[in-house]
Amino acid sequence: MTSLPVQHLGRLLALAMFLAALLGGRDARADTAAAQALFDAAKQLMAQGKYADACPKLEESQRLDPGIGTQFNLAACYEQLGRTASAWSMFLEVAGASKAAGQLEREKVARQRAAALEPRLIRLTITAPADSPADLQVKRDGALVGRAQWGTPVPVDPGKHTVEASAAGRAPFARSVELSRAGASETLAIPPLPPGAPARDAALPPSGPPAPARAAGPPPSAVVAPAGAAAPRASGAPFAPVAAHAPAPPAAPLTKRRSKGMMVTGIVLTSLGTVALLGGGLVLASSTSCSGDSCGYDSSDPFADEVYEEDDTEGAGAGLIIGGLVLAGVGIPLAIVGGRKVPVQPEKQAASAPAPPPELVIGPRYAGLRWSM
Repeated sequence: MTSLPVQHLGRLLALAMFLAALLGGRDARADTAAAQALFDAAKQLMAQGKYADACPKLEESQRLDPGIGTQFNLAACYEQLGRTASAWSMFLEVAGASKAAGQLEREKVARQRAAALEPRLIRLTITAPADSPADLQVKRDGALVGRAQWGTPVPVDPGKHTVEASAAGRAPFARSVELSRAGASETLAIPPLPPGAPARDAALPPSGPPAPARAAGPPPSAVVAPAGAAAPRASGAPFAPVAAHAPAPPAAPLTKRRSKGMMVTGIVLTSLGTVALLGGGLVLASSTSCSGDSCGYDSSDPFADEVYEEDDTEGAGAGLIIGGLVLAGVGIPLAIVGGRKVPVQPEKQAASAPAPPPELVIGPRYAGLRWSM
């Protein structure tokens, strides 16, 4: 087995480093060219007053090829957009970089621009309770705010800002404020976080397998709170509203017959009238079917009047029919009116309660029934 001489290994290593530098220089030159093109386009847009389009191009140019000149123009672009805090802080960065590079004139101009913006700065102070949990995290517009910033007025750009606070085992807090008045100073106090579900970063997916779905029903260890009191929370479960029991439907009002006596009387009269109508009809039918010779009367017999005497049944039948009509005419209204149901007055409901049944009482010297009226 043969091995390469040491000088050959050195040559190969030098060749590899040369190729890497060549490729890296090519990429660097490409980034520099793109950064210069973006810078030139942004300058043209700023000259036209299109600062909203120019600022993103300057940001990308600064990312590809950082430079003091690009940063100075980006700060000026932020100033034109009204982003006073961003422009102020970037002018200060330009001043520091210019001083380190020996560009004293540019440092002077940058500090003057920052000083002119300072009276217009909007400052937001975020405070938290002294007994806050050790793991309390505070974010402003999604960026973490360290404990050193709590209680310190920090310049922010005008507009809407959202402050969030979270801690393990505590309910999260979030509030938005709108800041627009130049030179204003606002304070947003984070209240004590009540116990609740552990906070989870919304940007991170939940770890572990999904929890199995629980069957419908009340949570374990649920405690029912009395009416008017706050519902307690089951151990380890977040607060949840407790549905109130639906009120029981109102009981149907008690009713009674208007007059049982009137109803019974009407039924009896109607029944008698019906019987009278039927009887009168039968009497009339029998009287009309029996006349002359068919009833056994012989008109040629001179003694027929002494032997047979025809009864006057037609008058009796008509009387029964008229009496039946009268009885029915009186009985039917009585039965309808007396049987109609009417609501029982509240003060009479207790009196209308059914009486207890008779009680059989047997003693040593007597026996009988006892009941309450």
